[in-house]
Amino acid sequence: MKAELLNEFYLLQQSRSNEKYLELLDEKVYTPVKKVNIQLTNWVSRRGLMLMNLESVMNRGVRRFKKRYFKF
Repeated sequence: MKAELLNEFYLLQQSRSNEKYLELLDEKVYTPVKKVNIQLTNWVSRRGLMLMNLESVMNRGVRRFKKRYFKF
């Protein structure tokens, strides 16, 4: 049964023109994956920038706190 299904799939691939199959593959698989990768990259970038800004604000606050309360 499994061999028959594989053979059927192989015949289906061979029956389509290579261009049509590549277009279908691009439309159904590669394009959605590209969109998700772009969205994920943008999200990670925004989050990283937010965390870097938060760290710089915290460092300024800690410096001010040290100057004010820990005078040696």
